[in-house]
Amino acid sequence: MRRILIAATAALVWLGVAAAPASAHSVSGVSASNFHTHLTGITPEVPGLEVKVVEAGSRLQVTNHTGQEVVVLGYKDEPYLRIGPDGVYQNKLSPATYINQTRKGNQPPPSATNAKVGDTDWEKISSAPVARWHDHRIHWMSSANPGPVRASPGQRHVINPEWVVTLKQGPGTIAVKGDLVWEPGSSALPWYGLIVALVALVVVLGRRANWAPALAAVTAVLVAVDIFHAVGLGLANAGGLGERLAKAVTQSPFAVLGWAAGVLAIVWLLRGRSDGLSAAALAGLLVALLGGVSDATALSRSEVPFGFGAAAARLAIAASIGLGFGLALAAALRLAGVAGPAAAQKKDSRELQTA
Repeated sequence: MRRILIAATAALVWLGVAAAPASAHSVSGVSASNFHTHLTGITPEVPGLEVKVVEAGSRLQVTNHTGQEVVVLGYKDEPYLRIGPDGVYQNKLSPATYINQTRKGNQPPPSATNAKVGDTDWEKISSAPVARWHDHRIHWMSSANPGPVRASPGQRHVINPEWVVTLKQGPGTIAVKGDLVWEPGSSALPWYGLIVALVALVVVLGRRANWAPALAAVTAVLVAVDIFHAVGLGLANAGGLGERLAKAVTQSPFAVLGWAAGVLAIVWLLRGRSDGLSAAALAGLLVALLGGVSDATALSRSEVPFGFGAAAARLAIAASIGLGFGLALAAALRLAGVAGPAAAQKKDSRELQTA
Protein backbone atom coordinates (compact mmCIF):
# COMPACT_ATOMS: atom_id res chain seq x y z
CA MET A 1 0.00 0.00 0.00
CA ARG A 2 2.84 2.39 0.79
CA ARG A 3 4.42 1.79 -2.63
CA ILE A 4 1.06 2.45 -4.29
CA LEU A 5 0.60 5.71 -2.39
CA ILE A 6 4.15 6.85 -3.11
CA ALA A 7 3.65 6.14 -6.82
CA ALA A 8 0.31 7.96 -6.73
CA THR A 9 1.94 10.89 -4.95
CA ALA A 10 4.62 11.21 -7.62
CA ALA A 11 2.10 10.92 -10.46
CA LEU A 12 -0.42 13.35 -9.01
CA VAL A 13 2.19 15.90 -7.99
CA TRP A 14 3.61 15.80 -11.51
CA LEU A 15 0.09 16.20 -12.88
CA GLY A 16 -0.58 19.03 -10.46
CA VAL A 17 2.60 20.89 -11.41
CA ALA A 18 1.88 20.43 -15.11
CA ALA A 19 -1.69 21.62 -14.70
CA ALA A 20 -0.98 24.43 -12.24
CA PRO A 21 -0.87 27.28 -14.78
CA ALA A 22 -4.22 26.21 -16.23
CA SER A 23 -5.99 25.29 -13.01
CA ALA A 24 -4.42 27.86 -10.70
CA HIS A 25 -6.96 29.61 -8.53
CA SER A 26 -8.21 32.63 -10.42
CA VAL A 27 -11.40 34.51 -11.14
CA SER A 28 -12.61 34.53 -14.75
CA GLY A 29 -9.07 34.41 -16.08
CA VAL A 30 -7.57 37.03 -13.77
CA SER A 31 -5.32 36.26 -10.83
CA ALA A 32 -4.05 38.66 -8.20
CA SER A 33 -2.48 41.75 -9.74
CA ASN A 34 -1.60 45.38 -9.10
CA PHE A 35 -3.99 46.70 -11.76
CA HIS A 36 -7.20 48.25 -10.41
CA THR A 37 -10.19 49.00 -12.61
CA HIS A 38 -12.51 51.64 -11.16
CA LEU A 39 -15.97 52.71 -12.29
CA THR A 40 -16.08 56.48 -11.86
CA GLY A 41 -19.49 57.37 -13.24
CA ILE A 42 -22.50 56.78 -15.50
CA THR A 43 -23.75 59.72 -17.54
CA PRO A 44 -26.67 60.21 -17.39
CA GLU A 45 -27.73 58.06 -14.50
CA VAL A 46 -30.79 55.99 -15.38
CA PRO A 47 -33.06 54.64 -12.61
CA GLY A 48 -33.18 50.86 -12.80
CA LEU A 49 -29.91 50.55 -14.72
CA GLU A 50 -26.97 49.21 -12.71
CA VAL A 51 -23.41 48.86 -14.00
CA LYS A 52 -20.61 47.20 -12.02
CA VAL A 53 -16.98 46.24 -12.48
CA VAL A 54 -16.80 42.64 -11.26
CA GLU A 55 -14.17 39.96 -10.75
CA ALA A 56 -11.23 42.26 -10.09
CA GLY A 57 -11.75 44.22 -13.30
CA SER A 58 -12.07 41.14 -15.46
CA ARG A 59 -15.66 41.81 -16.51
CA LEU A 60 -18.38 44.43 -16.67
CA GLN A 61 -21.87 43.63 -15.44
CA VAL A 62 -25.00 45.46 -16.60
CA THR A 63 -28.37 44.84 -14.94
CA ASN A 64 -31.33 46.45 -16.68
CA HIS A 65 -34.57 46.84 -14.73
CA THR A 66 -35.72 49.96 -16.59
CA GLY A 67 -38.32 48.09 -18.62
CA GLN A 68 -36.69 49.23 -21.89
CA GLU A 69 -33.89 47.57 -23.81
CA VAL A 70 -30.33 48.84 -23.53
CA VAL A 71 -27.84 48.22 -26.33
CA VAL A 72 -24.12 47.91 -25.55
CA LEU A 73 -21.87 49.16 -28.34
CA GLY A 74 -18.76 47.24 -29.34
CA TYR A 75 -15.29 48.39 -30.34
CA LYS A 76 -16.45 49.81 -33.70
CA ASP A 77 -19.58 51.36 -32.13
CA GLU A 78 -21.57 48.47 -33.56
CA PRO A 79 -24.54 46.91 -31.70
CA TYR A 80 -23.01 44.21 -29.51
CA LEU A 81 -25.51 43.27 -26.75
CA ARG A 82 -29.21 43.89 -26.17
CA ILE A 83 -30.25 43.76 -22.52
CA GLY A 84 -33.92 44.05 -21.64
CA PRO A 85 -37.02 42.50 -20.09
CA ASP A 86 -36.82 39.51 -22.47
CA GLY A 87 -33.21 38.76 -21.52
CA VAL A 88 -29.86 39.22 -23.25
CA TYR A 89 -29.11 38.93 -26.97
CA GLN A 90 -25.70 39.07 -28.63
CA ASN A 91 -25.04 40.21 -32.17
CA LYS A 92 -23.32 37.43 -34.13
CA LEU A 93 -22.09 40.05 -36.62
CA SER A 94 -20.30 42.10 -33.94
CA PRO A 95 -16.53 41.47 -33.57
CA ALA A 96 -16.94 42.14 -29.83
CA THR A 97 -19.09 39.00 -29.49
CA TYR A 98 -16.01 36.88 -30.19
CA ILE A 99 -13.26 39.13 -28.84
CA ASN A 100 -15.01 39.31 -25.47
CA GLN A 101 -15.43 35.54 -25.02
CA THR A 102 -12.16 35.37 -23.07
CA ARG A 103 -10.08 37.83 -21.10
CA LYS A 104 -7.28 37.61 -23.67
CA GLY A 105 -9.62 37.89 -26.64
CA ASN A 106 -10.64 35.53 -29.45
CA GLN A 107 -10.32 36.16 -33.18
CA PRO A 108 -13.70 37.04 -34.77
CA PRO A 109 -14.78 35.12 -37.89
CA PRO A 110 -14.86 36.81 -41.33
CA SER A 111 -18.63 37.23 -41.11
CA ALA A 112 -18.20 39.55 -38.12
CA THR A 113 -14.96 41.18 -39.31
CA ASN A 114 -16.43 42.08 -42.70
CA ALA A 115 -19.89 43.09 -41.48
CA LYS A 116 -20.94 46.71 -41.79
CA VAL A 117 -21.45 48.73 -38.63
CA GLY A 118 -25.13 48.40 -37.85
CA ASP A 119 -25.59 44.91 -39.31
CA THR A 120 -27.19 42.57 -36.79
CA ASP A 121 -27.92 38.88 -36.33
CA TRP A 122 -29.26 38.56 -32.81
CA GLU A 123 -28.89 35.39 -30.75
CA LYS A 124 -30.51 34.99 -27.32
CA ILE A 125 -28.02 33.92 -24.65
CA SER A 126 -29.93 34.54 -21.40
CA SER A 127 -33.47 35.04 -20.12
CA ALA A 128 -32.40 37.33 -17.26
CA PRO A 129 -31.84 41.09 -17.82
CA VAL A 130 -28.20 40.76 -16.69
CA ALA A 131 -25.10 40.62 -18.91
CA ARG A 132 -21.45 40.09 -17.96
CA TRP A 133 -18.59 40.26 -20.40
CA HIS A 134 -14.84 40.76 -20.71
CA ASP A 135 -14.59 44.31 -21.98
CA HIS A 136 -11.01 44.88 -23.07
CA ARG A 137 -11.35 48.64 -22.75
CA ILE A 138 -11.35 48.41 -18.95
CA HIS A 139 -8.31 46.24 -18.13
CA TRP A 140 -4.67 45.80 -19.16
CA MET A 141 -4.37 43.30 -22.01
CA SER A 142 -0.62 42.88 -22.58
CA SER A 143 1.47 40.30 -20.74
CA ALA A 144 4.17 42.98 -20.33
CA ASN A 145 3.64 45.82 -17.89
CA PRO A 146 3.34 49.41 -19.18
CA GLY A 147 6.56 51.39 -19.58
CA PRO A 148 6.02 53.65 -16.54
CA VAL A 149 5.37 50.58 -14.39
CA ARG A 150 8.52 48.85 -15.60
CA ALA A 151 10.50 52.00 -14.83
CA SER A 152 9.02 52.51 -11.33
CA PRO A 153 7.03 49.45 -10.20
CA GLY A 154 6.93 50.67 -6.61
CA GLN A 155 4.98 53.82 -7.45
CA ARG A 156 1.32 54.42 -8.27
CA HIS A 157 0.58 55.02 -11.97
CA VAL A 158 -2.58 56.01 -13.79
CA ILE A 159 -2.49 53.71 -16.81
CA ASN A 160 -5.72 54.89 -18.43
CA PRO A 161 -7.23 58.07 -16.99
CA GLU A 162 -10.59 57.41 -18.63
CA TRP A 163 -12.02 54.39 -20.37
CA VAL A 164 -15.51 54.67 -21.86
CA VAL A 165 -18.10 52.01 -22.70
CA THR A 166 -21.13 53.36 -24.54
CA LEU A 167 -24.71 52.16 -24.09
CA LYS A 168 -27.79 53.26 -26.00
CA GLN A 169 -31.38 53.33 -24.84
CA GLY A 170 -33.73 54.51 -27.54
CA PRO A 171 -32.24 57.67 -29.06
CA GLY A 172 -30.26 58.44 -25.92
CA THR A 173 -26.61 57.60 -25.22
CA ILE A 174 -25.28 56.48 -21.84
CA ALA A 175 -21.54 56.74 -21.13
CA VAL A 176 -20.03 54.37 -18.59
CA LYS A 177 -16.65 55.75 -17.51
CA GLY A 178 -13.80 54.63 -15.34
CA ASP A 179 -10.03 54.48 -15.00
CA LEU A 180 -7.25 51.90 -14.79
CA VAL A 181 -4.59 52.39 -12.11
CA TRP A 182 -1.44 50.54 -11.07
CA GLU A 183 -1.27 50.24 -7.27
CA PRO A 184 1.93 48.56 -5.99
CA GLY A 185 1.44 45.84 -3.43
CA SER A 186 3.09 45.38 -0.05
CA SER A 187 6.11 43.22 0.74
CA ALA A 188 5.56 39.47 0.90
CA LEU A 189 8.45 38.92 3.36
CA PRO A 190 6.23 38.65 6.48
CA TRP A 191 4.18 35.95 4.76
CA TYR A 192 7.30 34.04 3.74
CA GLY A 193 8.43 34.26 7.35
CA LEU A 194 5.12 32.71 8.42
CA ILE A 195 5.59 29.93 5.85
CA VAL A 196 9.03 29.03 7.22
CA ALA A 197 7.69 29.06 10.78
CA LEU A 198 4.81 26.73 9.87
CA VAL A 199 7.12 24.30 8.08
CA ALA A 200 9.38 24.18 11.15
CA LEU A 201 6.41 23.74 13.49
CA VAL A 202 5.01 20.77 11.57
CA VAL A 203 8.43 19.09 11.35
CA VAL A 204 8.82 19.44 15.12
CA LEU A 205 5.36 17.92 15.66
CA GLY A 206 6.36 15.03 13.40
CA ARG A 207 9.33 14.20 15.65
CA ARG A 208 7.30 13.96 18.87
CA ALA A 209 6.37 10.68 20.49
CA ASN A 210 2.66 11.25 19.75
CA TRP A 211 3.37 12.27 16.16
CA ALA A 212 0.44 10.36 14.61
CA PRO A 213 -2.45 12.36 16.18
CA ALA A 214 -0.41 15.55 15.82
CA LEU A 215 0.07 15.06 12.08
CA ALA A 216 -3.57 14.04 11.75
CA ALA A 217 -4.55 17.37 13.33
CA VAL A 218 -2.22 19.26 10.98
CA THR A 219 -3.79 17.45 8.03
CA ALA A 220 -7.29 18.39 9.19
CA VAL A 221 -6.32 22.04 9.52
CA LEU A 222 -4.64 21.97 6.09
CA VAL A 223 -7.73 20.54 4.37
CA ALA A 224 -9.98 23.05 6.15
CA VAL A 225 -7.74 25.94 5.06
CA ASP A 226 -7.77 24.80 1.44
CA ILE A 227 -11.56 24.39 1.42
CA PHE A 228 -11.88 27.90 2.89
CA HIS A 229 -9.50 29.19 0.21
CA ALA A 230 -11.49 27.52 -2.58
CA VAL A 231 -14.79 28.88 -1.27
CA GLY A 232 -13.38 32.40 -1.01
CA LEU A 233 -12.20 32.25 -4.61
CA GLY A 234 -15.56 30.96 -5.75
CA LEU A 235 -17.40 33.76 -3.95
CA ALA A 236 -15.19 36.34 -5.71
CA ASN A 237 -16.94 35.48 -8.98
CA ALA A 238 -20.08 37.26 -10.12
CA GLY A 239 -23.41 35.46 -10.24
CA GLY A 240 -25.75 33.65 -7.89
CA LEU A 241 -24.58 31.97 -4.69
CA GLY A 242 -24.98 28.46 -6.11
CA GLU A 243 -23.04 29.35 -9.25
CA ARG A 244 -20.21 30.90 -7.24
CA LEU A 245 -19.97 27.95 -4.85
CA ALA A 246 -19.84 25.58 -7.82
CA LYS A 247 -16.86 27.53 -9.15
CA ALA A 248 -15.10 26.92 -5.84
CA VAL A 249 -14.56 23.36 -7.08
CA THR A 250 -14.51 23.77 -10.86
CA GLN A 251 -11.83 26.48 -10.80
CA SER A 252 -9.35 24.01 -9.27
CA PRO A 253 -10.67 20.46 -9.65
CA PHE A 254 -7.39 18.88 -8.55
CA ALA A 255 -7.98 20.33 -5.09
CA VAL A 256 -10.54 17.59 -4.45
CA LEU A 257 -7.74 15.01 -4.73
CA GLY A 258 -5.87 16.74 -1.95
CA TRP A 259 -8.98 16.81 0.25
CA ALA A 260 -9.67 13.11 -0.33
CA ALA A 261 -6.05 12.19 0.42
CA GLY A 262 -6.21 14.32 3.56
CA VAL A 263 -9.31 12.55 4.89
CA LEU A 264 -7.69 9.17 4.19
CA ALA A 265 -4.49 10.30 5.93
CA ILE A 266 -6.39 11.41 9.04
CA VAL A 267 -8.18 8.06 9.35
CA TRP A 268 -5.00 6.02 8.88
CA LEU A 269 -2.86 8.20 11.14
CA LEU A 270 -5.40 7.95 13.96
CA ARG A 271 -5.29 4.17 13.54
CA GLY A 272 -1.51 4.22 13.83
CA ARG A 273 -0.95 3.02 10.25
CA SER A 274 2.26 4.09 8.51
CA ASP A 275 0.34 4.33 5.21
CA GLY A 276 -1.19 7.46 6.68
CA LEU A 277 2.18 9.16 6.27
CA SER A 278 2.17 8.57 2.52
CA ALA A 279 -1.40 9.85 2.23
CA ALA A 280 -0.51 12.89 4.36
CA ALA A 281 2.50 13.63 2.13
CA LEU A 282 0.26 13.43 -0.93
CA ALA A 283 -2.33 15.78 0.60
CA GLY A 284 0.36 18.20 1.77
CA LEU A 285 2.06 18.42 -1.61
CA LEU A 286 -1.16 18.84 -3.56
CA VAL A 287 -2.48 21.59 -1.30
CA ALA A 288 0.90 23.34 -1.10
CA LEU A 289 1.35 23.32 -4.88
CA LEU A 290 -2.19 23.92 -6.12
CA GLY A 291 -3.63 25.89 -3.23
CA GLY A 292 -0.49 27.78 -2.28
CA VAL A 293 2.34 28.07 -4.79
CA SER A 294 -0.03 28.59 -7.73
CA ASP A 295 -1.46 31.64 -5.90
CA ALA A 296 1.75 32.90 -4.30
CA THR A 297 1.67 36.14 -6.32
CA ALA A 298 -1.27 37.24 -4.16
CA LEU A 299 1.14 37.63 -1.24
CA SER A 300 2.59 40.76 -2.82
CA ARG A 301 -0.29 42.08 -4.98
CA SER A 302 -2.71 44.86 -4.10
CA GLU A 303 -5.69 43.49 -6.06
CA VAL A 304 -6.62 40.05 -4.72
CA PRO A 305 -9.96 38.54 -5.80
CA PHE A 306 -11.29 36.74 -2.72
CA GLY A 307 -14.71 36.61 -1.13
CA PHE A 308 -13.43 37.18 2.41
CA GLY A 309 -10.88 39.92 1.74
CA ALA A 310 -7.27 40.11 0.62
CA ALA A 311 -5.75 39.55 4.08
CA ALA A 312 -7.69 36.30 4.53
CA ALA A 313 -6.56 35.14 1.08
CA ARG A 314 -2.90 35.79 1.89
CA LEU A 315 -3.20 33.99 5.23
CA ALA A 316 -4.81 30.97 3.54
CA ILE A 317 -2.10 30.86 0.87
CA ALA A 318 0.75 31.11 3.40
CA ALA A 319 -0.87 28.43 5.58
CA SER A 320 -1.35 26.14 2.57
CA ILE A 321 2.31 26.42 1.61
CA GLY A 322 3.73 26.20 5.12
CA LEU A 323 1.50 23.45 6.48
CA GLY A 324 1.50 21.55 3.18
CA PHE A 325 5.25 21.41 2.67
CA GLY A 326 5.78 20.94 6.40
CA LEU A 327 3.43 17.95 6.41
CA ALA A 328 5.12 16.42 3.37
CA LEU A 329 8.56 16.89 4.93
CA ALA A 330 7.54 15.54 8.33
CA ALA A 331 5.96 12.48 6.69
CA ALA A 332 9.02 11.91 4.49
CA LEU A 333 11.35 12.04 7.52
CA ARG A 334 9.20 9.48 9.32
CA LEU A 335 9.03 7.18 6.29
CA ALA A 336 12.82 7.40 5.89
CA GLY A 337 13.33 6.61 9.58
CA VAL A 338 15.17 9.87 10.19
CA ALA A 339 12.63 11.21 12.69
CA GLY A 340 11.82 7.84 14.24
CA PRO A 341 9.77 4.77 13.28
CA ALA A 342 7.11 5.15 10.58
CA ALA A 343 4.52 3.22 12.56
CA ALA A 344 2.96 4.42 15.77
CA GLN A 345 3.73 2.43 18.91
CA LYS A 346 1.55 -0.67 19.32
CA LYS A 347 0.33 0.52 22.68
CA ASP A 348 -0.88 3.77 21.18
CA SER A 349 -2.45 1.86 18.31
CA ARG A 350 -4.39 -0.45 20.68
CA GLU A 351 -5.53 2.50 22.74
CA LEU A 352 -6.73 4.33 19.65
CA GLN A 353 -8.59 1.26 18.40
CA THR A 354 -10.20 0.80 21.81
CA ALA A 355 -11.24 4.47 21.85
